[in-house]
Amino acid sequence: MEQVRVALLGLGTVGTGVWKMIQSNQDVIARRTGMWVTVEAILVRDINKERQVEGTQSLLTTSFDEVLAREVDVVIEVMGGVEPTRDYLRRAMENGCHVVSANKELLARHGEELRSWAKRFGVKLAYEASVGGGIPIIGTVSHFLKANRICKVSGILNGTTNFILTKMKDEGRTYEDILIEAQQKGYAEADPTADVEGIDAAHKLSILSRLAFDVHVPVDQIQRVGITQVSPIELDLADQLGFAVKLLASAEQYGENGPVSCSVSPTLLPLSHPLSNVNDVYNAVHVEGDFVQDLTLIGQGAGEKPTASAVVEDLCNLWRLTGQTAGKAAPRALLLEGSDGDGPRFHLLSFSSAQASAAQVVGHLERADLPVQAWKATQEGETMWLALIANGWERGQADRLLRERSLAVTWHANRPVVGGGVPWGSKAVPLAKAAGGQ
Repeated sequence: MEQVRVALLGLGTVGTGVWKMIQSNQDVIARRTGMWVTVEAILVRDINKERQVEGTQSLLTTSFDEVLAREVDVVIEVMGGVEPTRDYLRRAMENGCHVVSANKELLARHGEELRSWAKRFGVKLAYEASVGGGIPIIGTVSHFLKANRICKVSGILNGTTNFILTKMKDEGRTYEDILIEAQQKGYAEADPTADVEGIDAAHKLSILSRLAFDVHVPVDQIQRVGITQVSPIELDLADQLGFAVKLLASAEQYGENGPVSCSVSPTLLPLSHPLSNVNDVYNAVHVEGDFVQDLTLIGQGAGEKPTASAVVEDLCNLWRLTGQTAGKAAPRALLLEGSDGDGPRFHLLSFSSAQASAAQVVGHLERADLPVQAWKATQEGETMWLALIANGWERGQADRLLRERSLAVTWHANRPVVGGGVPWGSKAVPLAKAAGGQ
């Protein structure tokens, strides 16, 4: 039986899960792969930190040089961050070590560089756990859809925001209230910015776009809007119109080798869509290809066990599946920028109920050749909230029309609707601020 010597970089939540899985499932791994996996070193920042992980104390070190000195075959990176992690992985590959990483930010921002190093030094690079936790989406796209032309990848890629939106919809509570609960349960960080502003999902979408379309999409060029301005009223009215609101990461390519659109944004999904009923902390990815048609994978997108599972499965498959680092460097994608007028949009307007009824406002819009496909309204005190689905509106067109009729719109949220067009993102701003110019 072949012995595989492993080093673990990081012993946080995921690192602890990896250690536990290797120890508890060592016999299962050996029986199914013919490999006896042992952990030879664990890199940590503080050896003296109190840990509830048995059997690791003699393996801990703060020196990466000592990790390499133990002659390991595989380096498993679950420490996060960009530096010094990137340098550690370069040195590991240079030393002939295969690399398994769960680091979405590093892969999204420096994936091309890591792949080039792996090719140069003749080692494997695997990163299933960087997207979707326990969902095997990287392996599915890399190994089991090679003969398909993939035209679109979309997904719920962040469990924190999905938990918040689910709770807001089901319980009618505010974003701020649910965020506190998510932090108390460990679903959200003390600083939740990366999750709630869509940064985390954008990193994962960049990785998926590279795999699906063979192009490099820089994270900073992905159009991104978070969930901080979504309200329970918006979720309720969208539901009445037959839609669920999700923080959707979406990438679509228009023709083989054609331009690509990428966005992370609160988006309306028809209740019949496979992603619309993915709730709480679960993640899901929807893939559309020319022969496979459509495929949806759903699972736990974070946490100790699901993410550890993805890491250890990568370890087991390093020598069993080809193509982990194959192929030439991906060219930078030609990115499309959409507009409000592309495809159906969801608009949420608020105004004083003393000024007009919802039906009167819809009538004003339609008489001005701004057709409304469907609408619902609700009144909250003296404020009227009007939600509608429209097609072909240009940015600011409805606002200008209503101002001309002396209707003071105090809020206008604008979201993409799945079903056509190129979503440019979404905007929700106090209209007085928007009207003041830049």
